[in-house]
Amino acid sequence: MKRVVAIIGTMLLLMTVAAFAQVSKAKVATGSAVGTITSIDENKLVLSHKVKGKDESTTFVLNADTKKVGDLVPGAKVTVHYKVENNQNIATMVRASGPAKKK
Repeated sequence: MKRVVAIIGTMLLLMTVAAFAQVSKAKVATGSAVGTITSIDENKLVLSHKVKGKDESTTFVLNADTKKVGDLVPGAKVTVHYKVENNQNIATMVRASGPAKKK
């Protein structure tokens, strides 16, 4: 009888531990950038913006889930919201903030 109680107690303890050992999702790094579109196509956007006072270009991946608002053409000032997955900046939203510069 003691053996049965010990086995049942052990099983309950293991089930409790397993319930708390659920896999948690890794935190996804997110960010935003404001700048001018250098180039854009169906799959990527290159943004020219300042980082710590220096001009820098950053490439963002565009996909079917990317929300696009406004006239996204080279020269347009935009805000890009993105997440970092597999060392790539995946644009989640791109919003034009005004008319494109005329060349």
